[in-house]
Order: sequence, then structure tokens, then C-alpha cells
Amino acid sequence: MTKERFNMLVGSIGAFIGVFVFLAYIPQIIANLHGQPSQPWQPLFAAVSCLIWVLYGWTKSPKRDYILIVPNLAGVILGTLTFLTSF
Repeated sequence: MTKERFNMLVGSIGAFIGVFVFLAYIPQIIANLHGQPSQPWQPLFAAVSCLIWVLYGWTKSPKRDYILIVPNLAGVILGTLTFLTSF
């Protein structure tokens, strides 16, 4: 297995798992919407961190790094939703 192929495999597995990390926010969002608000700061800072990684992956040369973009975009969306519903 070449180094490039290995990096693509490991990166794809990491991106797949990364999406599930942020899907774990869904029960918290549902609880927030049902009147059980939680602390807002961790999801807010996770969303900001993910946004930075999305911007990095989007502007990476010579081509965009979708292995970084996809899971972190999920983090931006779900972290922001969790933050907004936690009040």
C-alpha cells in the first residue's frame, strides 16, 4: 500500500468518525428544544474550531481537502444548532 493510499484510507475513516462525533449533538439539540437547556459554550467553541478547519481545508493548495471539510462542516452546523437551542 502506498503512502498516499494509506493517508486517503486513514483520512476517510477519520472523516467518517468525525461526522459521528458531531451527530452526537442531536440528542442534546432535541433535549434543548424540549425545555431542558444545557450549557452553550462547548458546542459554540467546537463550531468555531470546526469553522477554522473548514476554511483551512477549503483554501488548501493545490486542491481542497474534503476529508477535512466534510466532518468539520457537520461540526459547524450541529455545534451552532446546539448553541442556539441551549438558551
